[in-house]
Amino acid sequence: MVNLNQGILRGLMIPLPPLAEQKRIADKLELLLGRVDACRARLARLPALLKRFRQSVLAAATSGKLTEEWHKRHHIKDRWGEETVGAIVSRVEAGLNVRCNERPPAQHEKGLVKISAVSWGRYNDEESKTLLSGAEVAERTKIEVGDFLISRANTIELVGACVIVHETTRPVYLSDKVLRLVMPNELKPWLLIVLQSPLGRKQIESFASGNQLSMRNLSQANLRQICVPCPSPEEREEIVRRVEALFALADRIEYRLAETRKTVERLTPATLAKAFRGELVPQEPSEEPAGLY
Repeated sequence: MVNLNQGILRGLMIPLPPLAEQKRIADKLELLLGRVDACRARLARLPALLKRFRQSVLAAATSGKLTEEWHKRHHIKDRWGEETVGAIVSRVEAGLNVRCNERPPAQHEKGLVKISAVSWGRYNDEESKTLLSGAEVAERTKIEVGDFLISRANTIELVGACVIVHETTRPVYLSDKVLRLVMPNELKPWLLIVLQSPLGRKQIESFASGNQLSMRNLSQANLRQICVPCPSPEEREEIVRRVEALFALADRIEYRLAETRKTVERLTPATLAKAFRGELVPQEPSEEPAGLY
């Protein structure tokens, strides 16, 4: 282990300004670092606001409020219909439950998808594990771009998490806990909106079995029973377009938030460095110059 002994510590040189300047520096630091802390606290509240914003958009999308003025402009009075997931999807596909190495597969290897790959709103095939040498999987269960994936087992907050695969970087296959819903491509964005919305989440959580302390499970039979509101194809397309635009706005805000947080985290060490260089407050000509001790 790295060691700092008393001899080295006692020999360290530190700048020592006059007492009056020390007080001005301390007062200035208290003011500036207090502002940094306040800024950090405000930024910490934004992720929760963005989460509520996205949920509000999804709730408005699935209730018809997002396109109310679109209805009026197009003189549409038809009420939405309703279907079950079972009526929308042509089949539900699952993979294997076999022993694996707990690391993502290389390009020459095959892997099974983990539930964490679909848990956070975007497919991530880094969240996968490698099949042992000699293990076989059906090629038809390989995950491809455009697939609609949903987790059938997870905590109550994450069971039923779903994504549409936009990119794959390695050969990863379905597992027994991540299902593929097969349906026409034009229906996938709408079903994704419904299942991620408060309307969909309420049904998923009510259908999931298991107790509060265990993993919840969403059976294929219960998944098929989930009710899905069905606007006309034209309105469905308009809703998807608006949701994607609003989510893109939230993504841009989230990116700027992350960059701002990095800047804020650099403010404290930069301010302290400026203070110890004697650049934070003006020096009084009548005072003794700072020295090294």
